[in-house]
Amino acid sequence: MDPQALSFDLTVAVRRKDAIISGIVSGIQRNIQRNDGIDFITGQAEFTSPVDLKVDGRALQADKTILAIGSTIITPPIPGLEEAGYITNDEALNLSTIPASMIIIGADYVGIEFAQIYSRFGTNVTLLGRAPKVMPNEEPELSEYLGTLLADEGIELHASTEVKAAGKTNSQRYVTAQVDGIEKRFESDVILLAAGRAARVADLGLDEAGVEMNGAFLSSNEQLQTTAPNIWSLGDANGDYLFTHRAIYDGPIAALNAVKGLGKTVDYRVVPRAAFTEPALASVGITEQQARDAGYKVKIGIEHFADYGRAQAIGETDGMVKIVVDENNDEILGGHILGPHADILIHQVAIAMHDHGKLERLTKTIHVHPTMSEVVKGAAKAAR
Repeated sequence: MDPQALSFDLTVAVRRKDAIISGIVSGIQRNIQRNDGIDFITGQAEFTSPVDLKVDGRALQADKTILAIGSTIITPPIPGLEEAGYITNDEALNLSTIPASMIIIGADYVGIEFAQIYSRFGTNVTLLGRAPKVMPNEEPELSEYLGTLLADEGIELHASTEVKAAGKTNSQRYVTAQVDGIEKRFESDVILLAAGRAARVADLGLDEAGVEMNGAFLSSNEQLQTTAPNIWSLGDANGDYLFTHRAIYDGPIAALNAVKGLGKTVDYRVVPRAAFTEPALASVGITEQQARDAGYKVKIGIEHFADYGRAQAIGETDGMVKIVVDENNDEILGGHILGPHADILIHQVAIAMHDHGKLERLTKTIHVHPTMSEVVKGAAKAAR
């Protein structure tokens, strides 16, 4: 195969993405329509009291309500940003042409994923992160490792950066930022904003419903009940773990508590998470520093993909696995993976952590050779 003869068509890629999403949405709608117990109403909902709502003017009453409202992008108060114009991850998935250059504000999940996507499309990407490293809430060794890999791919990465202003001159947009104490100006065709999210509460009438906020998100307890005793909330709207799989986990708990009053509680101790970069970064549980801060005496196991035959065979040797263990009782407190298929491998650790599982769940399990999962077992053995 001649790589020079290959080309990338963004329009075809977007069309394929749209077809996949359409199929998923259609399947969900068919499942709803098959259920005679569900009246599916679309429109803008607004509370007028804790038990009264309007949907595009239509009056409804509900003794109990579950909010699954999701989240929306936060627009930080950067002078000139609105005038300069920017896109979010939604628009970034629907561009018709590949921009020559792009500034991305924010270096967490959305920022790093789109930085790599568009860099590989051929865009000159500048990634501006406020924290000292990309993915600042993850295990530092892995975050720093991933930052180095992104920079090696040609992404212009600036950490510890405070964006001061934005603007537009002719067709070029620009951002001025404080980088290591020096003010710098960056120019690009497109600005992608990926600097945080908040609960989607505009025009919902939460004051009338008696639902209070906790910062940018809804205030809810461990039973997913809001400050209104007849209203529950799930997923992104509650903050912390802004992932679809967290919302899927929340759903049955909120429903059983609202409908049957079972008093079930959420347990977020084992919530796997992943950034879909290449290599992927995935984690579950807490980091080494978080464990020490919580008073644990910990032991650590680290293993590198480069030392394993399967990684060598497929030519994907970047990355490492780190396991965090309670030294007192061998309970697994956290697992952190940067490497090929990390988003899949992390479930090996998540399953082992279920019900406060011990290290031997990983070390005594026979693993197929040669596979990437052996790296996880190797890290667990290194922690013994």
